[in-house]
Parts: sequence; structure tokens; C-alpha cells
Amino acid sequence: MIYKTKAREDAFLVLYQWDIRGGSIEELIEEYLSMNRVKNSEQRRYMRKLIRTYFEHAGDVDKTISDNLENWDFDRLGYVERAILRLATAELLYAKVKNPKVVIKDYMNVTYKYAGSKPSKFVNGIISKILKAP
Repeated sequence: MIYKTKAREDAFLVLYQWDIRGGSIEELIEEYLSMNRVKNSEQRRYMRKLIRTYFEHAGDVDKTISDNLENWDFDRLGYVERAILRLATAELLYAKVKNPKVVIKDYMNVTYKYAGSKPSKFVNGIISKILKAP
């Protein structure tokens, strides 16, 4: 299901833009899809689902992330790390994924691509901690 891998990166890029620019998430989604010529309907659908899942549970997702940060403040997270953690947490906790390892791997690859190895390890640690929490 390569479209899900691509949709995760697309959703990250949209949420990243939203976190920096603000504004209407729907307008950002449409702008992104148009500018990047995303044609695959399954990819488009899943990207929207990921973003919608985050926004439906935003308060709980952000609190879960914040509660699992040690000696770090949520507002001090980098934009890349925050967007990845938001999407990964929302998807893993609320989207009923069948294979969490694939989801985590995809988000780690996106983190590595946009932020490097150190942030990737940080994000992986937080996601692992969230999944182990009762």
C-alpha cells in the first residue's frame, strides 16, 4: 500500500505548513494537492483522513505528546517534529491501523528526510513511549 506511505508524507507537509502559516486547513490541502498534482484518489483520500483524524482529536493528541515529553516543552518542539508526532499519534491511536510498525517506519523515514537522524531518534522514542503507555 504505497499510497499510504505517500499520503503520510503529504499529510505531514500540509500539517507542517498549517503549523507555520496558520489559516484554513482545507485551503492548504487543496493548494497542496493542486500544486503537487496528486492524482491518486486513494492517496488523496488517506491524506485527508490523516489530517481529519488529527483535527478531530487535536486536544487529546497534543496532550498525549506533551505528557510523554521528558524535560521538554511541547511548544519548543520543532515544526517538523511536532507535525510528525501529531500525525503519528493520531493515526496510531485513532485510525485503527493494522500494522503499527509500518506506520512508525514511514514516519521515521519522513522525519529523517526532513530533519535528519537525531530528530528521527527523538521522534521514534516519543512514539514508542506513547504506544507503551496504558
